[in-house]
Amino acid sequence: MAKKNNMIFSWDVESNGLLGDAFAIGAIVYKKGEEVKTFLARCPINGAVDEWVENNVLPQMTDIKITHDSYESMLADFCKFFMDNKEGADVIFHMGVPVEAKVILDMHKNGLLGPFEGAYPWLDIAGVLKHAGEECTSVDNYNSKHGIIVPQSDGGTHNPLYDSRAAALCYMDLMKKKINK
Repeated sequence: MAKKNNMIFSWDVESNGLLGDAFAIGAIVYKKGEEVKTFLARCPINGAVDEWVENNVLPQMTDIKITHDSYESMLADFCKFFMDNKEGADVIFHMGVPVEAKVILDMHKNGLLGPFEGAYPWLDIAGVLKHAGEECTSVDNYNSKHGIIVPQSDGGTHNPLYDSRAAALCYMDLMKKKINK
């Protein structure tokens, strides 16, 4: 029987295209299935705004205020939250390459994160969904199919807190099913 981890660190990033810098980061820490901490940060977008981001992401983020004046300051604050809360947790994201992976690499490049301070293991729940025989590119589809209600955040999808919650609730449901087998 699989052992249940009582801590989850779920995080999500919105970036200026798949390879651009992040401009919003959200994370939620769960203990025993309950939200205990959240992180939400936003900074101005570096460079010309990606057309897909302009049309699909930014309209849903109008209520998320800019909290940092630069990408680097946002990374520094997220890195502190990450380091303070990742220990002993399943660190999860959904389809985290290249976006979330770039954030970790940028934190390292900027001297914020040491070479052995990343999340171990990284758990991309797309693989968990695939293994469970589910469509793996959307946690929202899984949650809807299984009657999981995700509390709304300003803007819904593309709010990194909403996406972090949706991923965590999906993951917890999948792990509960695995443990109960």
